[in-house]
Amino acid sequence: MAGHRDQNPFSHDDDINPFANHHRVPPSSKLSALDPEPALVYGHGAAPHNSLDTPAKLKKKQKELEAKEAELNKREEILRRKEEAIAKSGAAGIRVKNWPPFYPLVHHDIANDIPLHLQRIQYVAYAILLGVPISLFWNLILSIAIFSSGVEGRFVFFSAIYFLLGPPGAFYFWYRPLYRANRTDNGTSFGCFFFNFFNHIIFFCFAAIGPRILFAGLHFAGILNAVSLMSKHPALGIMSFIGFGFFAVEAVVSIWLFQEVYRNFRGRGKEPMIRIDL
Repeated sequence: MAGHRDQNPFSHDDDINPFANHHRVPPSSKLSALDPEPALVYGHGAAPHNSLDTPAKLKKKQKELEAKEAELNKREEILRRKEEAIAKSGAAGIRVKNWPPFYPLVHHDIANDIPLHLQRIQYVAYAILLGVPISLFWNLILSIAIFSSGVEGRFVFFSAIYFLLGPPGAFYFWYRPLYRANRTDNGTSFGCFFFNFFNHIIFFCFAAIGPRILFAGLHFAGILNAVSLMSKHPALGIMSFIGFGFFAVEAVVSIWLFQEVYRNFRGRGKEPMIRIDL
């Protein structure tokens, strides 16, 4: 009985005592609460955590892009209308004068004005045009040298006239018509070129030969005058031979150019053949 009375009927184990401190945490210790994790909601009403990807933001950006695109289209339309107005008014035909470089008088731009398959012909014509003042200037120097030596000097006047009128005449009478013909494919310009350039070839062939049938004098540095001068004045003869070389090169290249332009004129309307050099 004594042993039975030693047991307290109201005593219970700690594991069933609701007032017992199971964890025995000191009063001063504090546990930090964990941040709640965002709930993932699936479906049409899901709102992402990043505010930059919200449907409202995307719709706003889309509207801004559409507004910019509309503005660009409007500007392109305005620019197109301006270009059409300029073309109708004829202002597009105004060309900037850029040749010769030291004193521009006319517009000259082979790379942009002449079609690609005709640029070779035009460049050769341009080289012939530059050769005209060079050959006539040398012929004038020879005439002055002949006049200074006392052989025959009365034809210096003709040599000066050739030098002063030859280059501008070549430009306006045959080079400019060829430039216009290659740029616009104009038949009248081709006809003007053929007529005047044929006279150009005759002139330089006559100057290269240097016969004394038109003027009985040494006003051309031709081959015949060079031979006659070699026996009496070798220096003047050598100068005359150099002048003959200038005239001969001009004549030969001019004949080649005449043939090439004629072939192009006969083949107008056909597609140019593209040659690829490997």
